Amino acid sequence: MDAGYAIGYLCPDCQTAEENAEAEVHEATLDYSAGQVDEDGRVRLPVKGAWHSISTGTHGAMRENKAIHMLVSLEPPELRVAVGPQSDARLSGLFRTETCKRAVHEAMASKGAQPGTRDLAYLVDSDMDSTDVWVVEGQAMAVGENDAHKLMVIYSPDIDPHLLDAFAPEYADSMREAIHAQ
Repeated sequence: MDAGYAIGYLCPDCQTAEENAEAEVHEATLDYSAGQVDEDGRVRLPVKGAWHSISTGTHGAMRENKAIHMLVSLEPPELRVAVGPQSDARLSGLFRTETCKRAVHEAMASKGAQPGTRDLAYLVDSDMDSTDVWVVEGQAMAVGENDAHKLMVIYSPDIDPHLLDAFAPEYADSMREAIHAQ
């Protein structure tokens, strides 16, 4: 492969030591079973443990607790996002790629979610699973008047970096800062 284009094949016995080392690194880090061809005809291989597809739906916890606006979980190779009619429709902006933004926006629109006006705050919770992020109303998870008009983005201090890559850079940077402040 050269810049994503297949240019030839080299058998393992013919590889130089440098080519063999590169092949070993690629085998350890790239998911060859999930390669996709982009619009320019290049093969794109995702990193092992990363997500390369998204599914949207709902979650039982959201049906029981209307304070929950969104649940995001990473189950490679899929990023799963649960939304409900109580979700703040602006939350589709949390996602980095247009594909994710569109999928989450469409899921929320189909459930009748409306945009809200609350600010986001970040809460690092050591009891959270590293592959989950919850977005909840501030008064549901935080104590005090100051958080009553915020949505809390709750995640583990050990958040899976592949999950963090799903979020828009300005939010991911804020989340990283909160983690490093701990």
